[in-house]
Amino acid sequence: MSDMKRSGSLPTATDGHDTFNFDGVFRDVNNKLTRERLYAAQKLVSEGKWQNAKDALKVLISEVTDKHDNRNLRMILKEIDLYQERHIDDSVERHEAVNWKTVSERRPTRYSERWDELPQSIFLLKSWKMEDGSLRVIVGRRILSHQWITNKIRELHCSHIRASMLLGVFVDLRIQDDGVVVLYRQLTGSEKKTIMHDIVHKYLQEMELVFPFPALQTEYKTEIHCPDEGWEIDETLALQLGEGEVFLRDFSIKFLKTLGKEDLFLYDPACSTGQFLATMKEAFPNSYTAGQDLSYQMTLFAGKRLDEVHHGNAAEPKITDDIADVVFVRFINSEVMKASDARVMVHPLVRVLKKGGHLIIFGHTPVLVSSADLLMDEGLEVLQCIGGDAKWDGVFQYYVCKKL
Repeated sequence: MSDMKRSGSLPTATDGHDTFNFDGVFRDVNNKLTRERLYAAQKLVSEGKWQNAKDALKVLISEVTDKHDNRNLRMILKEIDLYQERHIDDSVERHEAVNWKTVSERRPTRYSERWDELPQSIFLLKSWKMEDGSLRVIVGRRILSHQWITNKIRELHCSHIRASMLLGVFVDLRIQDDGVVVLYRQLTGSEKKTIMHDIVHKYLQEMELVFPFPALQTEYKTEIHCPDEGWEIDETLALQLGEGEVFLRDFSIKFLKTLGKEDLFLYDPACSTGQFLATMKEAFPNSYTAGQDLSYQMTLFAGKRLDEVHHGNAAEPKITDDIADVVFVRFINSEVMKASDARVMVHPLVRVLKKGGHLIIFGHTPVLVSSADLLMDEGLEVLQCIGGDAKWDGVFQYYVCKKL
């Protein structure tokens, strides 16, 4: 999310800075007055005044000359249009089953996305176990997060995948100079609802959600990643970050309850504000929470909430080996680090787990490792790759691994 030539921490505090240069799903603007008008348009969306919001953005776009701000405003307007086009109304009913033969007879449809747009939001939903030897892949593209729509977070997209984000049965993909192209056999709204219902209720343990394309910084076409010293934040932004993972915290509590143990040692090597582990502590008062973060400022927030906090790189855990029951990995994600770095971050964290302990990987943005990467580590057994629940009507990346 930063200028790639910049070193040090990145200012993101909500009281405002003169330069943001955000290129990922957190599309913001440099000019403070423009920012206020952008946030006012988002508020109109939260009030159900979609056309008023679009009209306000169109006026703003016509007036803003800053290239960075104008580009991001156009992107947000496009995302609003895309949501309205693809959102599936509650009145649409799902089928008992999808007729895959009928789907297979449909001619392929083409969807393209430029590198300077949001190709990192294109995803594949596929079986990772292949127990019956078959593999049917669904391709999709994230649309506006329900939390952005309700004016709770500034990120356009979140980790929660719903039926309206599915496009169709994957046929092919192409990578070009200007971006990516995917081809698929289109699904109806009813078919999309049926597929998501079946995944949540029947196939949660068998499916994997992957995001094949990286988030690239617009000017230099290099992967967006966290600066060396992390991000600067304030309490307001800290609360927004926490809001973005509400359902992830709920699902994590649900998973921890399956372990049948109250005095868990919980470790988060990139704990941010500490809010995530603090929520686990509320659900398990006898647990012990240890956090660590690359940003010294983050550790000051976390120190108010956790039993133990360290400042340092997650690649070098500060806690004792073989001590943790659960390690929560919420940082090997798009827009946080590069994919090549993410793949080498898992093994050092396995070391601090007890035998039989669990490594859990998820986050706001796409996870940069897959089941294939995790299965290459002989010390791990992969138990599942996604999470989901009927009350959320969707799924999200949630890798659960067990130390052998």
